[in-house]
Amino acid sequence: MLSVQDIMQTDVVRVTTDTTARYLARLFADEHISGAPVLDGNGELAGVVSASDLVRLAAEYSSDHLTGSWLGGEYRSQDPDEEAPAADPLGYFLTEDVPIQGQRFLDQLSDSDFDTVLVREIMTPLPFFVEPDTPLPELCEFLVRGRIHRALVIKEGQLLGIVTSVDVLRAVAEERVLYRPTHSRSYEESS
Repeated sequence: MLSVQDIMQTDVVRVTTDTTARYLARLFADEHISGAPVLDGNGELAGVVSASDLVRLAAEYSSDHLTGSWLGGEYRSQDPDEEAPAADPLGYFLTEDVPIQGQRFLDQLSDSDFDTVLVREIMTPLPFFVEPDTPLPELCEFLVRGRIHRALVIKEGQLLGIVTSVDVLRAVAEERVLYRPTHSRSYEESS
């Protein structure tokens, strides 16, 4: 049976409590990630921050900073002379495991709140974590029960990696995990 250590990511991007929200957004976009552990000034684990935290922050300031909107997959600018760009929305319904994209969105966040708000102000201070020998079914139950998409992997207080719902899905897709339906529904593969 697979365990967390078999599917976790060990090359983990970390940020500090003093990282600005703008730097975090650019980091998530550049690294194609949607969350990161947060370390304090002593290098100790302080929490976790996700793309959803940035989206919430952006929502608070959207009326002051955004010059257009994405409706039905189409960009609508408030400036009638502005041409619509190629599809590049951050999206209103960004899930936890979707990396931040949308450079246009990031560029519209002017020199203000995203430059002054620090990660410590938007992070979750109590990160969800599992141990590396946690069996995969237990991990899945933990993620579902907590309604979360990622957990830090810690052993004896040391951060070893991170495991996400995408890592679980990848293991299933690679047929490293056997699926045994517990419901009476039938699922058919489509070609």
